[in-house]
Amino acid sequence: MKKIMILAVAAIAMVACTKTYEVVETQAPEIGFNTWAEHLTKAEARVQGTNTFLAGDTFAVYGYKDKTSPAPATVFDDVVVTASGNPVSGWDYTNHRFWDSNYDSYTFFAISPSAIGTEADGNNSSTNVNPQTGAFVTRAITFAGNNNDILVADKKIVNKTDGSGNFNSFGVVPLVFNHVASLVDIKVKKAPSLSDATVTVSAFELSDIDNVGQLSVSDAYTASHPVASWTGTARTTYSPGSGVTPVSIASPIEIDEDDDFDPASPTTPSGSTFLVNNLVVLPQTFRASGGTNPQKITMTYKIAVTGSADVEFANKALYFYDFDNVNDADNNDSAIASWEPGKHYTFYITIDAHAISFSASITDWTSVSGYHYLVD
Repeated sequence: MKKIMILAVAAIAMVACTKTYEVVETQAPEIGFNTWAEHLTKAEARVQGTNTFLAGDTFAVYGYKDKTSPAPATVFDDVVVTASGNPVSGWDYTNHRFWDSNYDSYTFFAISPSAIGTEADGNNSSTNVNPQTGAFVTRAITFAGNNNDILVADKKIVNKTDGSGNFNSFGVVPLVFNHVASLVDIKVKKAPSLSDATVTVSAFELSDIDNVGQLSVSDAYTASHPVASWTGTARTTYSPGSGVTPVSIASPIEIDEDDDFDPASPTTPSGSTFLVNNLVVLPQTFRASGGTNPQKITMTYKIAVTGSADVEFANKALYFYDFDNVNDADNNDSAIASWEPGKHYTFYITIDAHAISFSASITDWTSVSGYHYLVD
C-alpha cells in the first residue's frame, strides 16, 4: 500500500509539472478593395460618362509585395474584382490573397472594366500589364460613342507602417480611378438676331473622327496618377444618336436661343440645344482644316421667318480645329488642339444670321457754274 501511494503521489507530481506549449498562427486579414471614380467602361452595369459604380462593374487588379530582400513578389495579375449592391456595398474576387507581414509594402494597379485588361482582340493581341510597374499597351479598342469609358486607377502603395507595424488593421485598399477616354457634348444655339425666326437642324454628323486605337500607360505614374496616351489607327462617322444619351433628328430639331449672346461682351451661353449628348471618344489631336482628313461637323439648318421664304443652308462644314474658347463674333481666340484623356468637352455652335435689307436715298443734283450766251 505504501509503495502504491508513493507512486500515485509521484504521478500527481509529474502531472503538476507538465507544461503545454502551442503555436497559434494568427491569420492575417484578406486583402479587400474599395473604389472611387474620379473626374469625370464597355461597362457591365455603369452608365458611360458617369462617376458611379453599380453592381456588376469590374476591374482587373495587379500588384506586388516588396521588401529590401528578397526581390518583389507578384500577388495580383489579371485578377477580376466585381462590385455588388446598388449602391455598391462591396467588391470581391476569387482565391483571396492575405496580407504578408514578412514584407514591408504592397503596390497595386487596376483597370476598369476588367475586360480591357484580360480580353484579346481578333488578332489574339491582348493587354499585357506589368504587375510590378503598372505599364501596359492595350489591344486595339473601338469606340462606338456610347461605350468604352475606360478607367485606370492611381498607383496605390500600402506600407506596413500604415497599419501600426503590420497590415492587420489596414482594412480595404482604396483605389481611385481616372477616366482615360474623352467625353464630348455638342450644342447648337441661335443668336438674338434671329429671335423672330425659327431655326431648325435637319442633318448633323461628325466625320473623320479617330475611333480605333491603343491605350498606353507608362510606368511613370506621375504623383501616383497614370500617364495615358492613345494611338489612333482608324476613323469613323458619328451621328446624334451615337452618344450615351441618343438625340433623334428624325424630324428637324428646333434650336433654342442664347438670349445673352453679345459679341462685344462674351458670356456663358444662356440657352442651347443638344445635338450630341455624352459621346465617349478616343482622345486625339485635331488635324488642320486645310489638311488631310480633318475632324469635322457637317450640318444642314433652315431659317424660317414669317412672311418670308425659308432659307436652307445645306451641308455646312465646321472643323474642330477652328473652335475657340470665347463666345464672340469670330473664331480668332485660343483654339482647341485636341481631346485629352479624362476631360469633358462642350462645343457650342452659334447660328447668327442677318436678313439682307435695303434703304434708299437720292443723290442731290450737282450744281455747276453758270454758262452764258450774249445775243446782241
